[in-house]
Amino acid sequence: VNVGNIEDKYKFYKEIKDDFLTPLTFKVSDIDEAFEINKNYDDLQFILKPLQGSGGYDINLLENDSDIQLNDGEFILQEYVDGINLSSSVLATENDAKTVTNTRLLTEHDFGGDSFIYIGNILPLTSDSIMADVNDIGRINEIMADTSENLARKFNLIGSNGIDYILNEKGLYVIEINPRLQGTFECVEMSLGINMLDAHIRACRGEMTQIPQPKCYAYKKIIYSPARMKYQKIDLDNIYDLPHIGSITEKSEPLLTIIDKDKDFKKLCEKVESASKTVNNEVRKHQVSEQ
Repeated sequence: VNVGNIEDKYKFYKEIKDDFLTPLTFKVSDIDEAFEINKNYDDLQFILKPLQGSGGYDINLLENDSDIQLNDGEFILQEYVDGINLSSSVLATENDAKTVTNTRLLTEHDFGGDSFIYIGNILPLTSDSIMADVNDIGRINEIMADTSENLARKFNLIGSNGIDYILNEKGLYVIEINPRLQGTFECVEMSLGINMLDAHIRACRGEMTQIPQPKCYAYKKIIYSPARMKYQKIDLDNIYDLPHIGSITEKSEPLLTIIDKDKDFKKLCEKVESASKTVNNEVRKHQVSEQ
């Protein structure tokens, strides 16, 4: 599969803009060009994103007093769509596409931060896990599933792929496709009880795995270190991707991942928040200063 038209965000925009709701997007080579375009759209707020990139890194709101340096590499100027971050996991063979699950995508922005960096996911997508006052979640799930499957066919995707969306009162905006196993991998396995790597390999061979109903909610949250710290063992059973004992994690770097499940959404959130607090307290205990 040629993923060039997906990974290049401007090419992707041009491919889908006539058929799918997607934010207005321009390719820019310098910050002056971005400001010039911005002048023509009084009613829109824009963000700058790398032409290729993932995880929400290096995304900046364009403000009149922005002191943004565009590093080497190309950028897009994209209409900022305020709304709820969602994503779909879709399995595709050469002649079939099936949505595995829809999820609530979490970024630092959802927790009151300034950045759009990816923090985690909650799935399946229900009126509870969307964490917003939204009507007719069943309809939203249907539209997401249809759109994801249509995109998988349009781009001849194979195997496991992720599609990111933003939902607001204007509708469901397609943001990007991630043509690879996603950050929701562990949550899908936990909630649906299927082996995602096996499902991915089978799909690449043309065989579609049966997708069971979710058995519970699953929640993944990446903890970015609130301070520079020397890692010591933390006594929790729901933490993963741990640093080596004694290693240094810089402030704001990813420290570890909390992953948990529960049939009760409220209880699940309490477990994850409790683990977050414990981890952040441990970080402060083992904080180290710059050398």
